[in-house]
Amino acid sequence: MNRYHILSLVCFILGIVFFAVGFLTGEAEGGVFIIFPFISGSGIYALLGIIFILIAIPLFIFGLVTHVRPDEHQPDYDEYQPRKKTSIKGGGVVLIGPIPIVFGSNWKIAIALMIVAIILTLVGLFAFRIL
Repeated sequence: MNRYHILSLVCFILGIVFFAVGFLTGEAEGGVFIIFPFISGSGIYALLGIIFILIAIPLFIFGLVTHVRPDEHQPDYDEYQPRKKTSIKGGGVVLIGPIPIVFGSNWKIAIALMIVAIILTLVGLFAFRIL
């Protein structure tokens, strides 16, 4: 855990504390819309809670980026090893309602996923007794 993660955690906890104070003073309220929780407020505590939580998110991401980046002080071992040529092939299907969106890195995968998308669409339409 680096310093950005610690600072992010502190900001997130401060945001939660300010929201809790806002709930206790009546300046903030929350609920659930369908399955999505929400918080609304009209006071300074709700504003500070939102600000601290919004600061915590980029700090956490910045901590991940600096954690993954290699250290400049360590020797670069890639120059001593031959580089292997690798390729990754993949794809996916996104179903928005009955409409499939298919993407893939090559035609074979895309055609296979089109067949999967058609099958999933038909199964979904039969499940909801549309066909």
